Formats: sequence, C-alpha cells, structure tokens
Amino acid sequence: MVTARAKRERGMTLVEIMVTLIISSIIAASTFMFFAGQQRIYETQTKILNIQQNLWAAMEIVSRYTRAAGSGMYGCVRPASYANAAAQDGSRIQSTNPSPGPFDPDPSHNKLDLAVAPPTGLRAYNRDTGDRQWIPPLWIVNNSQNDTALHVPPRTDILTVAFGNRTSGTDTDAALALNFATTDASISLTGTGTSDMFRPWEFVLMLVTPDWGYGTDPVTDRGCTTFQITNIPQADPRNILDHAGNSPAPSPPGSIPWNPPANVGTMLPPGGYTGGSAGVRNFGALTWVSFFIQQMGNGVPMLMMRQWQLADAGTGEPLTQILAEGIEDLQVSYACDTGTILAHNLMAINGQLDEGTNDASRLTDEWWNNVPGDVLPPMGDPGFCNLPTAVRITLVARTLAPDDLIDPVATGNGPLDIEDHRYTSPRPTDQFRRRVLTTTVFPRNNKPL
Repeated sequence: MVTARAKRERGMTLVEIMVTLIISSIIAASTFMFFAGQQRIYETQTKILNIQQNLWAAMEIVSRYTRAAGSGMYGCVRPASYANAAAQDGSRIQSTNPSPGPFDPDPSHNKLDLAVAPPTGLRAYNRDTGDRQWIPPLWIVNNSQNDTALHVPPRTDILTVAFGNRTSGTDTDAALALNFATTDASISLTGTGTSDMFRPWEFVLMLVTPDWGYGTDPVTDRGCTTFQITNIPQADPRNILDHAGNSPAPSPPGSIPWNPPANVGTMLPPGGYTGGSAGVRNFGALTWVSFFIQQMGNGVPMLMMRQWQLADAGTGEPLTQILAEGIEDLQVSYACDTGTILAHNLMAINGQLDEGTNDASRLTDEWWNNVPGDVLPPMGDPGFCNLPTAVRITLVARTLAPDDLIDPVATGNGPLDIEDHRYTSPRPTDQFRRRVLTTTVFPRNNKPL
C-alpha cells in the first residue's frame, strides 16, 4: 500500500519536466533576444556617436581656419568696382571654371593646380611653373569635378583659405627705400635698424601705399607680393631683407619654394614698387590650407586637409593629412549684405542676410551656392560678392560600415541633398546612417580697405 508520503517523494513527472523545460527555454530565448537587441542598439549608437565626434572635430578646425581667412591681407583684395576687362573675375572668391577641377590633370603630380586660383590676394612664386601664383584669402570651388588622381567625389566643394600668423596687422611696417623692379633683388628699407622688426624664415608683403589703387586709376594693381625672408644682414644700417637668389647660405638659390631664384616680373605690379611710395608689411608665418573630400579604393570618404605652408623644402610638395573619416560631403555657401551700396560699390553691413531661391533678386536672396543654378553677378553689379559677410559650411558624415537593419529599398536611405548639391534620379540608396552639421562663420577680415 502506497502512503501519501511516498506519493510526494516520487518526484516530477515527465510532463512536468517538459513543461518546465519549455518555459525555461522561452525565458532564456527572450532574455537572449533582449540583450542581443540591446547590443545592436549599443553598436548603432556607438557608430553614430563616432561620426558625430568626427563632425564636431572637423567642423571646429574648418570653421576656425575660415574665420581667420585674410588676416594680414588688409588692402590686398580688390573691391567689386574693379572693371578691368583683363581681370574681369579678378575679385571672385569662387572658381568660375572648376573643370577639370582645381587639381592638376596630370595624375603623376598628385597635387592641387594653383594656376586656376582667382587672381586676387597675394602674388607668390610657384616653383612648379617658374611663374607667379595667386594666394587668395578665401577660395571656393563649387561643385568640383571628379578627379582621378586625388579621388575627389563630383559635386563636392573645395575650400581654400590663407592668412598670416603673427602678422603685424598694420598697413606697412617699413617704407621701401629703393625701387624694387626685379624679384631677385634685396629689399631695402628706409631708416637705420628697420630690419630688426622682421624675422628670418617669416614672410613679408610688399605693397603700394598710400593710395591703394583708388585715386585716378581705380583698376591699378597695387601688388601685395609675398616673399619668405631667408637672411637679415646685421651690419649697420640694418635695413636689408634678403629673400631670393641674392640670399647667402643657408639659403642657396632655389631651395625655398616661395622665393624665385631669378627675376619673375609677373610677381610685381606694373612698374614694380617705387621707393618712397611703397612699403613692407610683416606677414609672419603663411598659413594656406585646402579642405576637400577624398574617397579612395576602400570606399571610405575622408575630409582631407592640405597644408601649403608646410611644403617640403626639398620637393615643394604640400603636406596632406586625414582630418576626419566618414565625411562624404563638404558644401560651402556664402553671403554678402547688399542692403546698402556705398562708394566704389562696397557693400555696407546692415545685419540682414536674406535667403531665398531667387538670386536675381538681391532683396530676397543674398546667398550664393545655396540653391542649384546660382549664377554669380558680373563685376560692378550691386550684388557682386567677393568679400563675404558670412560663410556657411556644411559637413555630411556617414558610418564607416553599412547597417543591415536598414532596408535601402524600403526606406529610400541614401546620400543627402545639401545646399546646391542635388542627386539626380534615380537617387542612390544604401544602408549607411548619416548625420549633418552646419555652421555659419563670419570672417573677421572681409574688407578690402
């Protein structure tokens, strides 16, 4: 006879065990799926955080350089009133003919082609061509063409800025004593000890004073030619600056990419610089950088920073570095406040930067490159913009790897339309997550005088 105590000690039945196993499996599977989902969310958020950090860091650098554009170039940018037919685009900050782009069409050179820079700003020596090159304070190449050498994606913008570090910021620091008609001559200053304010290996600007080209001939090119000082003789009267082929060791002719070893007449304004009516400005260290998008064979887009002022002394090649990975688009738009027109067609700032879609009306749209089909106004037009009140920079970043949680067909996920960069039909789709960061920079040095 089986007692009640014995019945209780017989254990679980097979049915009870199966029910327990099924319930435990459901709980375990649910727990695993919960933590797996949390892991996917964590990984996705980490990817987004990484591209946001790239955006913030890259934007900080690009905006800081843009804000300083033109420091030390006071009086070196032509106003909109210049109407010289030979330099009709001489004041433009935007490249009007980007094709084949601002890059050398020869892939073996693998460097920016400086010959297409707007003819404004500083005259400098280009050792690659043996001639003059221009260093504009701000240069925008809108909707660049695809470049096979540097792998620049089409329709992305290229931004180049230049300025002086440790520049004096004055009109001139010393007057020119003797006529300067050839670029391989020493720079002679007026007064004893005037060379003491300059430093070897820093840059100086030569420019015409005090008329700045506005007098009876408003189209006169007043110069702003730059040299890198290689030697400052210490013997009295201490008023000589050496820079080129005349300079003794440690600077043999041709070793400095910024200084011509012989005379290059195109670096000087017509007639050169006249003693007593021209001056020299301390420019400090030249900073000249370009920002552009590059996409190599691995498919990862990168924001690049090319530093011209750090060119290798042996080859003249500028140094290029990756500023941020995952940046797939750079767009630059700019605005001029055209509310009030002053003498020489200079624009007065009244605090209004109207934005619309009709660039033909200066009253409703004072921004350029913000909508497709922008047409720059001609020289002398009240809407001409060569010294922008504001520069708007937009960066688009994407994750380095696709996210298989995104269905590109169902969601239409893909590259973004930003400013005047539009993707035509059929629009590309993909599985990347994206973030956009936009900032508006107000350059400090946006006046010609």
